[in-house]
Amino acid sequence: MDQKEVRIGVIGTGMGRVHMQFYSEVPGVKIVAICDLNEPEARFFADKYGATKVFTDYRDLCAMEGLDGISIAVPNYLHAPMTLAALDAGINVLCEKPMATKLEDAHAMVEKAQKTGKRLMVHMNSRYRDSSLALGALAPAGQLGQVYYGRSSMIRRRSVPTIHFPPTGIMGRGPWFLDREEAGGGALMDIGVHAYDLMWWFMGCPKPVAVSASTFRMLYNDEAAAKGVKFDVDELASALVRYENGATAFVDVSWAAHSEPEWNVRVLGTEAGIMLNPPTVFRDRGGLLESTKVEVPEPLRVSAQQHFVDCIRDPNKTLISPGTQALEVVKVLDAIRRSAAAGKEVAIAE
Repeated sequence: MDQKEVRIGVIGTGMGRVHMQFYSEVPGVKIVAICDLNEPEARFFADKYGATKVFTDYRDLCAMEGLDGISIAVPNYLHAPMTLAALDAGINVLCEKPMATKLEDAHAMVEKAQKTGKRLMVHMNSRYRDSSLALGALAPAGQLGQVYYGRSSMIRRRSVPTIHFPPTGIMGRGPWFLDREEAGGGALMDIGVHAYDLMWWFMGCPKPVAVSASTFRMLYNDEAAAKGVKFDVDELASALVRYENGATAFVDVSWAAHSEPEWNVRVLGTEAGIMLNPPTVFRDRGGLLESTKVEVPEPLRVSAQQHFVDCIRDPNKTLISPGTQALEVVKVLDAIRRSAAAGKEVAIAE
């Protein structure tokens, strides 16, 4: 593989600071530019990581000569225009999740990447945890047999962005999280994208055909109003997804609930079942249930940023979380919103 220097720009200094940290650990990578509307914060991180350019307008960053890749870590509604601008400029893109707030924008991003021949990767960072990489390899290898059911739950006790997160941290730092136009949804688009995507990936990425869903906002309306914050997104979302191959899956996510916190994924197949926490494979051995803790081979271990750089250096390397798969996830998120609004099952839009 060509180990040439890879020059990276980062847009956004909230979650973007996580991207910067991981890039700084990849040999042969140089962070050359930081962009954020908060110029002092952008300069702070430029100084920290040795970037020579600071911008407050993403279009100026995209106009730079010699950029190999850009990480986009900004409010959800900006993912599409920034990604399209970077791809038009001939730059590979690692975009934060969710890929886009609107299905048509997700389609446009994939089409643009195909037209320009650049790599488009979405930061489905849950896929890159050691145990996830190991579990995600089982269904495609046929080790689970016919996968027929998945279940994923991510329930938090009290973690509503803006209300419960500090304004200067990494996550949940802006009021846009609670604004439907800017976020596209609440818990669904923030953590539901992870819960659904990881389960679906473990299942081998079957084609979804229909969704029946509900969403709720029940606990923190008054607190948001007291803070003067617009709050018109879901606190909790639940959905049943049906697939073309006959499999079904259930996912529920919540920012806040009168419940013990939970984060787990289970997938059932005719030959084996798997669980995320703790990472375990279950098999039948002569009528007895055998559970095996998942061991993660060293070669599987890679950060999303390392993988993005590897895929820039090798255009033929298969992306672990490509834009094409992220588009399929957006189709389901879109169907969840439509089903909850209509109060009935809806078909997946193409």
